[in-house]
Amino acid sequence: MILFLIVVGLLVGSFLNVVLTRLDTEESFVSGRSRCDSCREIIRWYDNVPVLSYIILRGRCRSCGKAISPQHLFMELSTAALFAVAGAVIPVEDTPASVFGLVSVLGLIGVLSVVFVHDLMHMEIPVSVLVFGIVWTVVSLFLVWVSTGPSEPFLASRLWEGVVGGAIAFLSFYSLVYFSDETWMGMGDAWLALILGLALGWRLLLPALTLAFGSGAIVGIVLIVLGRKGLQSRIPFGPFLSGSVIVMLIFGTMMGEAFGYFMI
Repeated sequence: MILFLIVVGLLVGSFLNVVLTRLDTEESFVSGRSRCDSCREIIRWYDNVPVLSYIILRGRCRSCGKAISPQHLFMELSTAALFAVAGAVIPVEDTPASVFGLVSVLGLIGVLSVVFVHDLMHMEIPVSVLVFGIVWTVVSLFLVWVSTGPSEPFLASRLWEGVVGGAIAFLSFYSLVYFSDETWMGMGDAWLALILGLALGWRLLLPALTLAFGSGAIVGIVLIVLGRKGLQSRIPFGPFLSGSVIVMLIFGTMMGEAFGYFMI
């Protein structure tokens, strides 16, 4: 199971690199051969094997010799690692709801990984990725609820918890965007918060936001102390939001219980 998820993670990570490369172009994500970012030469299939090709080519294009962005290696390895950890930590039973749940988590990890890297590199969260993430999350929650059968009332379901959590998270962030005239937060962060609330539900909302704001504050302070940023510098918040969602998706139950203990 874990080995299978590692292989799937490597393949998904390779595809996410294509998505990141083509987000700001008019190229389709699912058609057309991959090309070198420098010379635009079509990459041969044997030079497109996740991780292995990067190592064999020593991180350089076979055609022009220019360096290949380490982002490609990072996405492939990190996606494989996250898929493996999710498979090891999240209990999967022999039921449709359990299988749908794991698949939905893995898909959302992929979406949030793209948000993490793109916002970190470009200070912008792509609208198309946000829309896909919202649709993916809502459909996943609905399928999980339907697959559990009529025994679970709607108001006691994860779907209802997600709707409530999404509404609270989005309205909270939208208020920050509106009253600060987008100086504190951007609308992309508000839509990302909607995904956070939908995916985690209202019960894990506070731990997730605490993790996001706390990690963001720590990184910001470290960068200021090191002289990399000033007090007026802008730091993208998308990586911290998306990262906290990934952590809570995998370890949410355990972390939720820990937060609940400290808040008693």
